[in-house]
Amino acid sequence: MSEEINNQDKVQAIDNNSVLNAFKQALGTQVLKVYVNSLEREVNFKEVSVVEQKTLSKTMIANEKRRDIIYDVQCSLINRLCLEEGFDIYRLTEFDRIRILMEIYQSNYFKNDITYKCPECGTVNKYHLDFDKIIAKLNDFDLSDRVYNLEDKYRHYNFTLNYPYVRNVSNFYKAYNKKYAHTTQKEQEVLDSMGNIEYVNLFIKQIEMVNKDDPSNRQVADLTMMSYNQIEQLISILPQNIIFSDENGVIKYITSEFIEKINKVFSYEKCAQCGAETTEGIGGIGDFF
Repeated sequence: MSEEINNQDKVQAIDNNSVLNAFKQALGTQVLKVYVNSLEREVNFKEVSVVEQKTLSKTMIANEKRRDIIYDVQCSLINRLCLEEGFDIYRLTEFDRIRILMEIYQSNYFKNDITYKCPECGTVNKYHLDFDKIIAKLNDFDLSDRVYNLEDKYRHYNFTLNYPYVRNVSNFYKAYNKKYAHTTQKEQEVLDSMGNIEYVNLFIKQIEMVNKDDPSNRQVADLTMMSYNQIEQLISILPQNIIFSDENGVIKYITSEFIEKINKVFSYEKCAQCGAETTEGIGGIGDFF
């Protein structure tokens, strides 16, 4: 009798496995098509499972102050969901990453209510992200390279600018986290200020420097092929007024033409208590991603 029960249990287990496999195959047929600007075509992604969403949420909560971990776990999710062999988000741009994440969040009904602490009065506000509007605004972006020209007494400087590659942003966060290790609160505040500038530097794709007296004396640096540390070294040896000028420095231009514009894609809200407006946009590139 016990042998007959064991056989029935085995049959039931086989049937249950068949049911699970059938569900997996059925769920795998639902495809999200996302246009990836860098590739100039659509790429297919599968749906996010309950397990994947829970893992992502737990990792982000457990590593709230580790942007390097949060960034890479989001990138890993994108790669895992992609149905195209050989796809690697790290080879694409930061704009592609944000665009794909928004599409995934929208199609998989991710929670789109976020909290924001007002820097003026400290009130914790709750805001609602409209993914449809965000995606529509992203679709209108001009993603062509921009050339920003500056000069001083001795040279012309031509900066080719665009959104950085994901691999470079990931390396930036890893290096940034190492700098944070064993630092005091005051030191962290200084690092935050420096980190903002170093992040902006990632938007520089190429620098051409031409001597005014001898135009044949020309240097060109392709920053997309450099490591994070090499980029940092190169920027550090350029004239300060070319990089940091409040009037027309390249940092100011990148901030206004790239970072502020993509932050404005996300809603600007006012504090319910004091009426102060958010400065970076709720859910902007600086905090939501």
